[in-house]
Amino acid sequence: MAIPFLQFLIRTGFAVFSCLIIVQHGLKKKSLDVTGAIASVVVGFLLTLSNLCFFASCATFFLTSSKLTRFKSNVKEKIEDEFKKGGQRNWIQVFCNGGVPTLLALFYMIDVGIGEHAIDFAKDFTSSVLSIAVLGSFACSCGDTWASEIGTAISSHVPVLITTFTKVPVGTNGGITITGTVASVLGGTVIGVAYYLSLVSILAVRRITVITPQWPVIVMGCLGGFLGSVYDSLLGATLQYSGYCSVRKRVVNKPSPSTKHISGRSILDNHAVNLVSSLLTSITMPFIGYFLWKAIDDQY
Repeated sequence: MAIPFLQFLIRTGFAVFSCLIIVQHGLKKKSLDVTGAIASVVVGFLLTLSNLCFFASCATFFLTSSKLTRFKSNVKEKIEDEFKKGGQRNWIQVFCNGGVPTLLALFYMIDVGIGEHAIDFAKDFTSSVLSIAVLGSFACSCGDTWASEIGTAISSHVPVLITTFTKVPVGTNGGITITGTVASVLGGTVIGVAYYLSLVSILAVRRITVITPQWPVIVMGCLGGFLGSVYDSLLGATLQYSGYCSVRKRVVNKPSPSTKHISGRSILDNHAVNLVSSLLTSITMPFIGYFLWKAIDDQY
């Protein structure tokens, strides 16, 4: 969709300003290091420029996840092998969580243009596919982060390995709990709500009447959070090493003479697992979205 040059300048200015404000907040709260801040500006700018709903999803993921990273950090420090005080994210973590939606945003600008569109697979297929893919990717990242941060801090149940359902120590890659699963659904739902509210607000301002309901966006966020967490757990249980170190008295991600193997192999690290989970979810969600909207359209 072509937009006037003045509108493009205003949109670009907002993208720069909003990204700098959020990154400044991240640096102040020590949620980002310098490299993470630079990467966040690039990711945030491209997402905001392409579609304001993408910006809403990205900002919601970053702000809520940064808050949860500091939740009960004293407990996590005793459990997590790669615990980082304050949860500072570097450029690798930023791109592993935001790289897939940023690439999709670039495809969106090239194929669809700059601007927001209602989700309607029947009338606007390409825009809907890319939009749901971005939504799914952020729902995955947010759901997985919420599951990890809340599930680790509140270990009300002993985790079980997702592939065998045998009990494993807290902190084991691929270990799931009821608390963590519920948290993943809530995390994805929050992304869906943020996308939905921003979309309907923009459509209302532009006085665009949409026949196809947009509330399924929230459902897609919910499903994306759950599915992304499942993908992450499956990859963690099979392709990411977990072992219990008798010296450090905790679960570690690298084998050593003092470590007893629990699950997985040393193929992917945590960053790679996040990236692959995000990619898989972004591929899967448009298929689910297509059939969900088709079922809704058939009722009208």
